[in-house]
Amino acid sequence: MWPGAFVTVVYAFLGWLVAFTARAALRPTVNRHRSPGVRTPATMRSAEHWHAAHRRVARPLRRTGILLAAVSPLPILLGAAFGDPPVIAAVLVLALLVVPYLVYLAYLADRAAAAVDGKR
Repeated sequence: MWPGAFVTVVYAFLGWLVAFTARAALRPTVNRHRSPGVRTPATMRSAEHWHAAHRRVARPLRRTGILLAAVSPLPILLGAAFGDPPVIAAVLVLALLVVPYLVYLAYLADRAAAAVDGKR
């Protein structure tokens, strides 16, 4: 049960962190060098590039964070019901789903930032 509790806390924290990042990166006074967000060469070029990228991915990033926090009790529930192997399976499944999706969102943000130069 302890591994499930630990994973639950970690997933809840990561969900909060992802949702916070989505919100914090959109502030007009954000310092892109010190703030969390998508950091690629295209998004770091200027404040305009940063905001274009984060406007594009803010909603899906926030939803991902909320979803991750919402499913965070799953490992503890599986651990209590079936023991540790389902906890390991839950960790792997969530990691295999969430991490590639976050990488895809970073790709979308990079494309949105690169498109700023095409508008000029």
